[in-house]
Amino acid sequence: MSRAKGKILIIRLSSLGDLILMVPMLRALRAGFPDREIHLVCKEKYAGLFEGSDFFDRFVIVRRGDLNELVRIRSWLKMERYDTIIDAHNVIRSNILLHTLRADRKLQIQKNEMKKLMLILFKKNLYSHMVSQASRYAALAGAMGVEMSEACAELPVPPAAARGAENALARAGRSGRPLVAFAPGARWRTKRWPDECYAELIAGVSRRGWESVLIGGAEDSTANASIARMSGAASIDLTGALSVIESAALLKRCEALVTNDSAPLHLAEAVGKPVLAFFGPTVKEFGYFPQHARSMVLETALPCRPCSRNGARPCQYGTRECLTAIKVPYALEKLLGILEETRRTS
Repeated sequence: MSRAKGKILIIRLSSLGDLILMVPMLRALRAGFPDREIHLVCKEKYAGLFEGSDFFDRFVIVRRGDLNELVRIRSWLKMERYDTIIDAHNVIRSNILLHTLRADRKLQIQKNEMKKLMLILFKKNLYSHMVSQASRYAALAGAMGVEMSEACAELPVPPAAARGAENALARAGRSGRPLVAFAPGARWRTKRWPDECYAELIAGVSRRGWESVLIGGAEDSTANASIARMSGAASIDLTGALSVIESAALLKRCEALVTNDSAPLHLAEAVGKPVLAFFGPTVKEFGYFPQHARSMVLETALPCRPCSRNGARPCQYGTRECLTAIKVPYALEKLLGILEETRRTS
């Protein structure tokens, strides 16, 4: 497709959850500027998220993200002569590109890091209202004169990804019962609801007629296999077996997802599925709570929350009470409520 003169560069290096949440902005910019080239700078490992989409015309791959690579990428981007640059990340690496490239117009996402720091360190809440990450992206689109009509626009799932997910289920011997997905992993241990609790929840939902399927990256394989064994239920373990977009296709087949504050939460909602999510060291003010009308967050009100911006800091008390205090019977009750409501409205 030919494009009229004028190019837009969007910089968002990571992470997966943030890129999923950026889909509505990408869709809005594509609709608002159909005759302009749109390029996205992003890490290579997330490229598969956009298989089958037409949100942008070029994917600029970042592999390591070190200074030498950024200098080389900057040299390539300089030749493109962008008229608009949108820094949708606002970290040191994205700032290097934003401030060393020329463009008539430059926009940058506002992250309110000082408010977040005050809440973490001094438990002083300066947030007058909740601002979701999706709303921050909407502000960028609005600055371009484009209205982002949906906070959670659907992620396109190509037919090949749907076939891949279906074949994986067939190879695993799916029983035909309705599916509930579980993603017990998270980058940081402090963000994970206990494995034994996940196992007990899987057993409980399986006894009530649903088939459980575990998903996650290859790094989650050992933990998820242990959870499957502990549950004693005939669950399907597809951990590490699916690409990101195939995982989205699988979630589209499920009735709900159970997970922590991690990327699968946003992936499920991006294909229209409700989520039961466990939040511990992080809080709603950070902007990553679920947005689906039937999604639900389970959390424990403690004076030590939040304790870090992303869960990287170990629990100062060594108890992880913010998550361990959430008991399985309560979680099962809430999950069954979501599943019954899904059945009534489907």
